[in-house]
Amino acid sequence: MAEAKQQERAFRDCYGAEADILVRAPGRVELIGNHTDYNDGFVLPMAIQRQCVILAKRRTDRSVRIYSELFGQRCEFDLNDSIVPGKPTWANYGKGVAALLLRAGKKLSGLDMYLTCDIPAGGGLSSSAAIEVAYGKAFLAARDESFDPVELALLCQEAEHTFADAPCGIMDQFICALGEAGHALLLDCRTRKFELVPVPFGHASILIADTKVKHNLGQSGYPLRRQQCFDVVDILKKDLPNITHLRDVDIKTLEKYREKMDAVHFARAMHIITENQRVLTMAEGFKNGDLALAGEMMNLSHASSRDDYEVSCEELDFLADQARECKGVYGARMSGGGFGGCIVALVDNQYAQPIQEKLGQAYNNKYGKLPGMFCTGAAAGAEVLKK
Repeated sequence: MAEAKQQERAFRDCYGAEADILVRAPGRVELIGNHTDYNDGFVLPMAIQRQCVILAKRRTDRSVRIYSELFGQRCEFDLNDSIVPGKPTWANYGKGVAALLLRAGKKLSGLDMYLTCDIPAGGGLSSSAAIEVAYGKAFLAARDESFDPVELALLCQEAEHTFADAPCGIMDQFICALGEAGHALLLDCRTRKFELVPVPFGHASILIADTKVKHNLGQSGYPLRRQQCFDVVDILKKDLPNITHLRDVDIKTLEKYREKMDAVHFARAMHIITENQRVLTMAEGFKNGDLALAGEMMNLSHASSRDDYEVSCEELDFLADQARECKGVYGARMSGGGFGGCIVALVDNQYAQPIQEKLGQAYNNKYGKLPGMFCTGAAAGAEVLKK
């Protein structure tokens, strides 16, 4: 409540008026499903208790003014003009969502917007997806426009592709738009069918530890990994034309064609194929209340992401290794696109505090800085709180 009052006061200070729209959208943690989304595979994300909040007030013209608390900067564009990416780059998320909503035929109003976010940027917790979905919710709420949440997730994904130049999969926007408190979301990225999976966190939670090594998906090895997966598909399609993504390939088939590709491409494909199975196994572990099985899948996922997909880094490996040595940790793995960001650990709540203390001390001793750490349960998806 105190935080909400502070945000409302900040809006008044910024625009000299009261906000009449309030939306929130959560970050997410990828419990498992590393780089499987753009391979038409399975993912198991969970919305977290960190979020993006947008306060807004309707305007009588078609101007959109945005103030970002994170950057301490303003941006302005007009809905009547051609909306294109530009500077500052942080504003491209809002521009992209607005442009695509207009293209979809939605009626939009000019808005004064105030953006705040406590999701670590570049930490692999999808602050970008939360911001996109929050923008979408705010623009739609201003004109009482309805939009299917699945379609909103897809629109926000396209905005990230075209306005932020980040070739993300669909997982981030889906969990942000469709998550429910107390549940993870098992998503089939091919069919877009999803199942809300209750998380048995009565005495457990997810510990997120941020290496503070920042990544940028548009500039990191992410586009290369994506292309390597598609390269393997192209090799297999010469004999197996029905294959469109690595989702269609099993280990036996991959082994059969091993000599047709180099060791790097083989390893990339092996990670995706085995990771898809780990996602399904972890979901079953949750359904059966088997946290040990869920933790085992997390450990195996990290090893595969590190060795076969090579998207980890020294700091992520160190934190994951240290976490697994702690009493009360079921499993730990890197989460998100990689090359920095966070690890996630499934922990018993009674040991959560000493685990954080041990990780913080070990990381500080080795790298001279403390990781950002917090525990979270499964939060609700994006919602309009006032309009």
